[in-house]
Amino acid sequence: MTDILHKLQSAIESQSAEKALLQEALLEIRELREQRDALEEILIVLARTKLPWDDEEDPAETLPHFKERYLNAMHEASRLLGLDVRSTITRTEPKT
Repeated sequence: MTDILHKLQSAIESQSAEKALLQEALLEIRELREQRDALEEILIVLARTKLPWDDEEDPAETLPHFKERYLNAMHEASRLLGLDVRSTITRTEPKT
């Protein structure tokens, strides 16, 4: 998104916003909104998924269902964030 921001800023400063640039910006905004909505859905699923432990912290019978939902949500989030195609050029892991 940084590239499109620089292009838009330059167009504003030079007062030369071209139709192609505006279409590119609109496309990127639409894609980012779709990604935001998809990630929000994943967070809702995770927030509404009850932890599969009872009061004594023993695994409940819902553990397999929880595990499946959690793994599916994390896989989809990784895909949306582009972590499944990570390269040393475009992505780095956070330092811990």
